Amino acid sequence: MFKLTLRAPSAIPLELEGITPERVAGLSPLDVANLPVQHGNRSERLGEFFEVTPDRDRLADLHFAGDTRNVKHIGAGMKSGSVFAEGPVGLHAGAQMSGGSLVLDDGAADWLGAEMRGGTIEVRGAAGDQVGAAYRGSRRGMTGGTIFVRGSAGDELGLLMRRGMIVVEGTCGEFAGASMIAGTIVLLGDVGERCGAGMKRGTILTARQLFLPPSFRFSCDYKPSFLPLYLNHLRSMGANFSPVFGVETVRCFRGDLLAGGNGEVLIGG
Repeated sequence: MFKLTLRAPSAIPLELEGITPERVAGLSPLDVANLPVQHGNRSERLGEFFEVTPDRDRLADLHFAGDTRNVKHIGAGMKSGSVFAEGPVGLHAGAQMSGGSLVLDDGAADWLGAEMRGGTIEVRGAAGDQVGAAYRGSRRGMTGGTIFVRGSAGDELGLLMRRGMIVVEGTCGEFAGASMIAGTIVLLGDVGERCGAGMKRGTILTARQLFLPPSFRFSCDYKPSFLPLYLNHLRSMGANFSPVFGVETVRCFRGDLLAGGNGEVLIGG
C-alpha cells in the first residue's frame, strides 16, 4: 500500500505505535500522513517525519525506508498484513503482534517480538536483547508465532516464553530460554552461559555444546520422532543447519530441576 521514507534521522526517538497495515487500509497518502505519532514527549503528524507515497514496488502493505534505527514500535500490535523495513529498526519492533508478517532487511534493537501472540518475524541481520521475551513484571513472554533471526541475538532470548518458535542462526547471548514455560527455541550458533536457567517446560534445540546450569541433568541419547519434522520446517524457512545436524540423534538434558525439571535441551551435531 504505502512506502514511508524517513526524511532525516532524529536523536529523539520516534514511536509509531498504532501505525499498522489494518490501520492504514483504505486511507489516502494524506490521511496516513495525518496520523499521530509520538516524538519524544510530543504528539506530531506522521507526515512531519515520513514522506508517504504509494508503494510501487509492492514489497509490503507498509514499506519503511531510510535510517529507522531510532524509530520504535515498527509493526508492533499488528494483526494482519505485511510490514517491510529496509534498514535497522528501533526498540519493540513487532511487539505484541498477533498476526501478519514483519520482515526486517537489516537488524533490530531490543524487545523484538516481545510478548508476540502470532504471525511471523524475519530479521536478516542481528537482533538485540529480549527477543520474544516478557516485559518486566509480566508473567508471559511470547505465546505464539515464529521469529527467525538470521544473524546474532542478545541476552534473555525467549524469557518466560509460553508458545511459538524462535530460531537464531548466529550466536546467542546469555540466559536464552530463561524461565521458559513452553515453546521451542532453535539455536544454530554459539550460545552464552546459563541457557535454560529456570526453565519449567519447553524445548531448546541446539547445534553446539552448552554451559548449562548445574541444575540440569543428562537424560539419554535418542532419536526424537518429531526432529525430522522440525528439520523439514527449518529447511522450508531457509535455515542453514546441514553441517551441524548430520545425524538425527541428540543428547537430551532435563531441567531446570529447581523449577520442576520438565524442560528439555537437545544437543545435536
